[in-house]
Amino acid sequence: MHDRFTRLLTIAATRGGRTALLWSATAVLVAICLVFGSVMAAWHADVGRALGASEQNVSSSVAHEVDRNVELLDLSIRAVAQQWGNEEVRALAPHLRDMVLFDNALRAPGFGTILVIDRDGRIVAGSTAGWSPEIKLDDRDYFKVQATSPDIGLFVSKPFVSRISNRRNVALSRRITDGAGQFAGVVMGTIDLDYICHFYEGLTTGTENAVALVRLDGTVMAREPRMASDAHRWVGDRDGFNLMRATRSGTFEGASPFDGRPGIISFNRIGNLPLIQVVEVGSEGAYASWWRRAVSVAGLLAFLCFCVLALCLALTMELGRRAAAEATLGRLADTDPLTGLANRRSFDAALSTAWSESAASGEPVALLMADADAFKAYNDLFGHQAGDEILLRIAGCLDGLARERGGVACRWGGEEFVVVLRGVAEPEALALADELCRAVRGLGLEHPRGVGGVVTVSVGVATAMPSTDLSTRALLTSADAALYRAKAEGRDCSRARPRPRQAPAEARAVSLG
Repeated sequence: MHDRFTRLLTIAATRGGRTALLWSATAVLVAICLVFGSVMAAWHADVGRALGASEQNVSSSVAHEVDRNVELLDLSIRAVAQQWGNEEVRALAPHLRDMVLFDNALRAPGFGTILVIDRDGRIVAGSTAGWSPEIKLDDRDYFKVQATSPDIGLFVSKPFVSRISNRRNVALSRRITDGAGQFAGVVMGTIDLDYICHFYEGLTTGTENAVALVRLDGTVMAREPRMASDAHRWVGDRDGFNLMRATRSGTFEGASPFDGRPGIISFNRIGNLPLIQVVEVGSEGAYASWWRRAVSVAGLLAFLCFCVLALCLALTMELGRRAAAEATLGRLADTDPLTGLANRRSFDAALSTAWSESAASGEPVALLMADADAFKAYNDLFGHQAGDEILLRIAGCLDGLARERGGVACRWGGEEFVVVLRGVAEPEALALADELCRAVRGLGLEHPRGVGGVVTVSVGVATAMPSTDLSTRALLTSADAALYRAKAEGRDCSRARPRPRQAPAEARAVSLG
């Protein structure tokens, strides 16, 4: 388990791993935000459905109440119309006739006046005082419709200001027919629209909520809260009203047909009358609690996401520092601390890789093994610090040569260096070795006991075609032998292989000093 965790940390510490970690964290945070958004959207829809259902119940109840009041008034109008057709009732003294025609139930709050109007539009009887036979009502819509439409039945008028009470009313009217079936007048009863608005006041809370009674043609009959233009308002061309007119009841969310503000709107047709009962709740007020909770939850979620992202960034930075430290340690483990060249460990890996790749491609492998001439004597004369400087300058020459040929320069140990080259045959390898000797000699580093009074190197060259019968160890042995030959033959030169007649023991006897 520990090893698996360590491997995961190692993968994460790489640049690609750190990028993947950030992208993964971002993806998780985006997923969380999407889930939050979907939950809040579903919650928003639930709030809308609950409010819509509540409004629908209120709208249905109010519509039923208005329908009941209209039905009561219509029963009284029917009774008056029926009794007016009785000649004996018409022949009674006015005060007795009124007692027969108009009962006390019509004096309940909200009901106005019931009037009997003759065929000429003049008032001939009324349930309350204040009317006059001089008042003509033949210009009212409730009179005109009954006079021209025998089968209209109960008619609901547009709002108007009464010429008797000077209040805004709506009239319900029925036709009076004589014995010959001809138009004989109209019986009409009024409902006080201010009373309806007062009834609506108990159903509204705040300016965003509203209750309204609308005629099927789009005329606003009553609305609470009231608007200055309600007396002449017509909403028949509004999309919301067209939706209400198309069906008997329903709930939708959209722009109010009255003031255009967004809200949740429920409506119900009132019985068989051309009236629509409307209940509105403004969106801002309807979703106020939802917004408060959504903002608080979103704030908490944003804080948590910020904390997670900050932790991921901190972890990424720490992994980056760890990766940089591990890279530094890796370089130190594979690099000679003095010269900056690859060390013995790196050389083994480089030679093994070159051997395997060359075996696959059929190319030769060349080794150049170089040794600083009379290096011990130089240290004795100038000290180890100066000797280290010499090694640094020689390492620079080897590194430049190796880079030009795509090879690897390594410090073998002490004052010895090795260059691994792929695809280089023996003649070219010898030419490169001679070039290296000239480059070091050309540095002009003073060495009283050196060849020509300057610092020089001797180079041994070995090349081979990798095969199963030959190993890298044999190549190293050959290069080492070639180096001893160069030392034995005067230094400051390069050699490819030992002399055939010279035994390895004799070559080893040659001093490397």
